Amino acid sequence: MKTPAIPSFVPEHLNNVTNATILKIVYKNPGISRNEIARISGYSSATITRIIESLLKEDMVEEKGHRSLPKGRPRKSLFFKGHNKYAIGIDLGTTYIRGVLANLEMDVYKEIEVVTEAHKSPEYVFDKVCDVVEKLRNTTLVDNTKIMGVGLAIAGIVNTSTGIVEYSPAFNWRNINARELLSKKIGLPHLFDNVSRVMAFGELKFGKGEEYNDFIMINVGFGIGAGIVLNKKLFYGTDGMAGEFGHIPVCGDGLEKCTCGKNTCLTAYASGEAIAKRAVRKIKSGKKSKLVDLCEGNFQAIDAKMVAEAYSMNDSVAIETFRESTEYLGSSIAGLVNVFNPQAIFIGGGVSLNGPAFWNNMEKSVNSHVFNHRSTKLNLLPATYLDKAAIYGSVGLILDEVINFKLPGKQKKDS
Repeated sequence: MKTPAIPSFVPEHLNNVTNATILKIVYKNPGISRNEIARISGYSSATITRIIESLLKEDMVEEKGHRSLPKGRPRKSLFFKGHNKYAIGIDLGTTYIRGVLANLEMDVYKEIEVVTEAHKSPEYVFDKVCDVVEKLRNTTLVDNTKIMGVGLAIAGIVNTSTGIVEYSPAFNWRNINARELLSKKIGLPHLFDNVSRVMAFGELKFGKGEEYNDFIMINVGFGIGAGIVLNKKLFYGTDGMAGEFGHIPVCGDGLEKCTCGKNTCLTAYASGEAIAKRAVRKIKSGKKSKLVDLCEGNFQAIDAKMVAEAYSMNDSVAIETFRESTEYLGSSIAGLVNVFNPQAIFIGGGVSLNGPAFWNNMEKSVNSHVFNHRSTKLNLLPATYLDKAAIYGSVGLILDEVINFKLPGKQKKDS
């Protein structure tokens, strides 16, 4: 039975729920007709007409052309109108703060990158974030009154309810009120979350993740994290701590410490920092390596990228380091596969950009540890947008708020 039309006296928040339901259908089905929306939603034709007229008036959808059908008259095609609404996406990394101004279809108009200076106070770092937002906002490239909000990816355990970064080993932060620090200078709606979850969300909204209901995004950079998507929704766990993949304990030599202080975490074996430290340790133990020449004797300059460069030169220390690190990573990923049985694993982050040194060894390790190849159908894929996965996800946070009518008054105000 079809749902009856909602009368005009229904409270606005309920109208927004109904509008969001229809808007999501249009967003997921570009070019859909009103009759098809009625069939999918179960609402009456009269209700669909009223809601679509409202969305057209609020500049949330547009009609373009007609669709020819085997029978009956051609029908007007409906599309989500995201090309004239904008968002600022920020990736707050320990090395750089990267920001973009893009529309909600992910066309980028402006990009900024500044050094983070992560060793300084949280107040200083968030002031830099706010400065980047202001520079992106201050432009004639777009109508900046149509900037819907700011999305932000942060490395650490983020409580999205309280707005507090409870712990970030990468920044050495504890209980930092990010919402308060951002609210002081950003005059726009703003959302933030753990960087690995944001990367997963970007994959879901803009990347190949759209093709899957269940997948896991592994972020291998300075540290290691995971964003888990189940039935096309982010999985947070009981306290929002789901995805701390880098702190899975592994049995190993215990020679290096994780940023959290333990020497049993996966991060101490397979992160970018661990790869660099382990290569340096091997050199200091007396092993010869081309890395000495590449770093010009400055061991502090060695990073995972340099180790990968030495790997491409057939350097024995680099080969051994990547083989060991990716063995730990691959076996741990296989553990996730065995537990969750996802349709796909996406891998992003700086370390994943190191070509064969990373991928060949890691894939071999995953395949050797997955429980049953015949019954486990797994797509092991690079993140669609590689080093920009967090940026795309940050914009996706705002897109999702717009589609779900969760930016109070913003749609109507800016239409």
